[in-house]
Amino acid sequence: MDEDNRSKAHARMGPILTARPENLLPQAEASQTRGRRIRAAIKDLFRSFPLHTFFLAAYPILGLLAINIGQIYARDALKSLVISFSIMAMIIVGLRSLGKNWRLAGLLTSLLLVWFFLYGHLYVPLKAVNVSGLVLGRHRYLLVVWTGLAIGAALWLIKRPRVIPDLTIALNIFSGILIFLPLIQIGAFTLSNLTPPPASTVASVTPLISWTETSIPPDIYYILLDGYTRSDVLEKEFRLDNAAFLEDLRLMGFFVAECAQSNYTRTAHSLASMFNMQYIQDLKPGVAADQDPAWLLPYLKQSVVRQQLEGLGYKTIVFNNPWERFVWDDAAIVYRSSGSGLLSPFEYLLLRTTVARVYLDVKLAEIRQLSNYANYEDTLYALKQLPQVPSISGPKFVFVHLMIPHTPFVFGPDGEKIDIPYDVDAGNIYTEEDFKRGYTAGVTYINKRMLEIIPQLISASKTPPIIVLAGDHGTPWGGLPNAVKILDAIYTPGSRSLFYNTITPVNTFRVVFDTYFNGSFGT
Repeated sequence: MDEDNRSKAHARMGPILTARPENLLPQAEASQTRGRRIRAAIKDLFRSFPLHTFFLAAYPILGLLAINIGQIYARDALKSLVISFSIMAMIIVGLRSLGKNWRLAGLLTSLLLVWFFLYGHLYVPLKAVNVSGLVLGRHRYLLVVWTGLAIGAALWLIKRPRVIPDLTIALNIFSGILIFLPLIQIGAFTLSNLTPPPASTVASVTPLISWTETSIPPDIYYILLDGYTRSDVLEKEFRLDNAAFLEDLRLMGFFVAECAQSNYTRTAHSLASMFNMQYIQDLKPGVAADQDPAWLLPYLKQSVVRQQLEGLGYKTIVFNNPWERFVWDDAAIVYRSSGSGLLSPFEYLLLRTTVARVYLDVKLAEIRQLSNYANYEDTLYALKQLPQVPSISGPKFVFVHLMIPHTPFVFGPDGEKIDIPYDVDAGNIYTEEDFKRGYTAGVTYINKRMLEIIPQLISASKTPPIIVLAGDHGTPWGGLPNAVKILDAIYTPGSRSLFYNTITPVNTFRVVFDTYFNGSFGT
């Protein structure tokens, strides 16, 4: 390359090769300016737009969800959020069209939201307040006073436009902080359940089960009758003779453990220990017995029993129930009924915290039946579909959790839908007479259905199945000893030598695996 060409090439490359940092300053300044504009826009939005209406429309729903997140999914609150936001949007737009002021429309809308959502929270504690014979928690008094306060506050806002900007900023800040609290709780719970639990000690120190026979492995049914107590308790506390039912089970080939007891008085603890074949304190050393059972969810859904059976090619099949968090929604087949199609338990609980509580209390029996209807429908659906399961190809591990004879009592002795009054605010408390009437009705009905369904499961199975029919805990009636006495009946084709009268759920699958699947778990 000659001298002139090199000089021309250098001239072309010069602007790139000789660029200095100061040439980048305009770009940096432009970026900073954009950042300032964005921050200013956000700040202006926070100052001038009533964000608090969105926060206050969501907070009551998210707060209730956060309290119950261990038992329901976040998606259960979605319909309530959509309805709340839709109604809020219609109100604020309507008020804005009347007053031409977004901030005033937002404050009035938020005031209406507080009036609606806070009423039930005030009503419950005031029910217990008696002043000179006057019960403050009466709708006829409280609703009038509460509505009067809301109207007075609305008139005060309309007559004082100067306070509206400052109130908007204050409410935006307060409600923004408020909405953050349940979101943190829901997010923390969700994150804690994204990772599976550590490998179970049982799984790591014992050999996996195996099936060495030439025949097809047996289907395994675990039919959980929630709260079903032992026959001696039924006779002593409820004057119900259950001997005929147990004898019919024995004639079918069941082993009935006459002195069976649950390991725990709570459903989640009982199921987690059973399906992992370990005590709770071994799953998580140091955990308190009364700790919120939400931490057990991974152990319930991905239990040792389920993993080992699926490792042998078993297809896991479950049925939905109102304890939706405890349903294994990632199973191969999940049977779901349509429920009531109206109010879910979460939606009913939410409405009880609002002004709608007035209507719910006036129409108490009808609304309570409506809220319990999902449980009624789920149970009937499971009982109808269960006899069809044997026709599904391949070995199956079937878990059926039926909320019977557990409260609320919705089944009569012949399966008719009943309503027995109880105090929701006091923790679904029944009178002694009503509790015993509802409980015995549930036991009577489910006994009839089990004697119809179980023979169908056995006769329709190519290989004789293994069937466990048991309670997860007993009844609270009569004190703590009764709370752990349970029904425990096991259909064990070919062998039942390892089962014993004092068996507890934690050992159920240890015995099943040792007896049929070459396990060496021991008891």
